[in-house]
Parts: sequence; C-alpha cells; structure tokens
Amino acid sequence: MQKKYTIRLSEEERNHLNDVIKKLKGSGQKVRRAHILLKADADGAKWTDQQIAEAFLCRIKTVENIRQRFVLQGFEQTLDGKKREHPPRSK
Repeated sequence: MQKKYTIRLSEEERNHLNDVIKKLKGSGQKVRRAHILLKADADGAKWTDQQIAEAFLCRIKTVENIRQRFVLQGFEQTLDGKKREHPPRSK
C-alpha cells in the first residue's frame, strides 16, 4: 500500500538523528522519534509502520502521526515536539 506521507531524510538530518540516538540527547520521546524517523526513511531502512511499532513498543498510529507531522510541519518540529504557547503557571 502506498503511504500518504513519505519520509525522505537528507544526509544532514540522518546524522543529526544518529547523534541524538548515540548520545541520548534530549527526552525519551525525542530519542524514540529519532528512531522512528530513521526507520521510516524511504531512502534508508524502509521499515513498515507495523515493524516500527513492534520494534519501539508503540502503536501504529504513533508512527503514522510522526510521518504526518514530518511532512506537514518539518524536521525540527517533529523531533522536538510542539512548544507550549503559554508556559505553565507557577504555584
């Protein structure tokens, strides 16, 4: 089945993701997103969503959402997540 959102990473993006994974730089979510992006790359590993979900213990919908976010919002936003508009109130 043809994917609606196809991920194609540049060499620079791949290197950045590998750095995040090797150094465990950032949150656990960020590292997981980096793994998923690398495996979903059409020019790289080309894993299916099912394989990715099983390997990283997440749902297929999570993988689909990351694919969609990458295509629609870009690399940085996908990797780092959405920033809060308003910071949490202090107690």
